[in-house]
Amino acid sequence: MNQTNLFKSESELNNSTMGERSSPLNILSFSFLLMIMLMTLFGNTLVILAFKKNSKIRTVTNYFVVSLSVADILVAITSMPIWAAYPLFGARLKESILKIWTFMDILCGVASITNLTAISIERYVCIAYPFDYQITVTSRKAILILIIIWLFSVLMSSLKIVLWEVPPPKYELTVVISCFFIPLLIMCIFYTCIFRTVRFQIRQISLATNVNMKRFRLASELRAAKTIAVVIGAFVVCWGPFFILNTVYGFCNGCVPAVTIVVAKWMHYTNSVLNPILYACMHKEFRKAFFVTLLGRKRVFRRRGMEKSSSNGTELVQF
Repeated sequence: MNQTNLFKSESELNNSTMGERSSPLNILSFSFLLMIMLMTLFGNTLVILAFKKNSKIRTVTNYFVVSLSVADILVAITSMPIWAAYPLFGARLKESILKIWTFMDILCGVASITNLTAISIERYVCIAYPFDYQITVTSRKAILILIIIWLFSVLMSSLKIVLWEVPPPKYELTVVISCFFIPLLIMCIFYTCIFRTVRFQIRQISLATNVNMKRFRLASELRAAKTIAVVIGAFVVCWGPFFILNTVYGFCNGCVPAVTIVVAKWMHYTNSVLNPILYACMHKEFRKAFFVTLLGRKRVFRRRGMEKSSSNGTELVQF
């Protein structure tokens, strides 16, 4: 995450290929990031409000989701505004301000990725060991893990400041390995284990009943596979280009077009928009809490009553 190099590269872009500050590409960059920033603030604030108002979702699992939302909100209020305004207004940051921005940008990014990794591990423990989960994953342990996550994030961002004058690619390689490839490997391992566990449990249920459950098993396995594919795919698509380009830039700073770096930055910021959708909207109680927060409790219950009356007592089983 060599933010200094990224700013230098975008400076070259502004002076050459992008032309004037009011060029269509500059305006597009600013508009797109402004939209991402507002969507990030809206979605992640909604997650925190829902967690606060609804006691049913104040579980250990959702501690990590809320921590992820806090990291994404910090990205939106500390990192995105400067990056959005830079190409349009041609801001020239003092080194001290640039260091602060770099520190916060890395801090929030690492915290977001590490929280995603912790969620994958926590989900595996919950699904694979349901009877031991309450003893294994307590509120105190979860808070301790969250403290470790944020301390690690502070460490990685502080390391950049300490190594500010050290030429690449030492820091770049350290961050790419510890903050992308290792978390990606952990997520792939645990989500694969989750899929296998869910698949085994579905088969056991199928064998324990006399009813033909092939269709149910197929639908459930398909849903589990799609969910895991979406989660890992979103992480790779959003963060992969950014880390790969930083690695390449560390070895050859003239090999990466500045426009490509800008797009990679867009993509990793987009992950802050997707996180509330992937990790909260898929949760039934979170969805209910969202509707209550946005529409009010009376409207939601009135709407449910109308839906129940129109269904004539029939229930729809969703897979």
